[in-house]
Amino acid sequence: MTSEANAIYNIYIVCRYIGVGESNESQLFYYFVESQRSPALDPLMLWLTGGPGCSVLSAFFYENGPVAFDYGNYNGSLPQLHLSPYAWTKGLNIIYVDAPVGTGFSYSTTQENYYVNDTKSATQIYEFLRKWLIEHPQFLNNQLFIGGDSYAGIPLPMVVQHVLDGNQIGLEPTMNLKVINLIILL
Repeated sequence: MTSEANAIYNIYIVCRYIGVGESNESQLFYYFVESQRSPALDPLMLWLTGGPGCSVLSAFFYENGPVAFDYGNYNGSLPQLHLSPYAWTKGLNIIYVDAPVGTGFSYSTTQENYYVNDTKSATQIYEFLRKWLIEHPQFLNNQLFIGGDSYAGIPLPMVVQHVLDGNQIGLEPTMNLKVINLIILL
């Protein structure tokens, strides 16, 4: 996918980077999928995948994303995609983030920023979310859900705490946080 918006199966997808850190030296890659129902009214969800170090492409294609691989018609050539009947994007706007730095397409311009613990990762994810909402103010009033699976259950509560603390001290943008959603897979 390119950095521009793509219409695939009438699904609006944007893939881009947002810089975090003092000089934006760490670039967090994300896929944003608009709700297929009512983007202006449907909740916004930030989604992380565990590992740590697993790309969110796993969630995008295998868990809750709008498309999945068509295994039934696979003939050994390039795989085909089909609309997922289980897509959460039927009623949610979802930001899939490759985090921590070094995961998926996320990268840093400095070697030291590849050494990220859970606390630093949570801080970077919160900074990412603030910047994303500043760039997309049309989603500020949407209910915000924060979720992930597996190891994402470690940094996500810290991200939620950052959101609550930021809202309490008046950091902009104010986030309409409603729920943290963790799926623990053993």
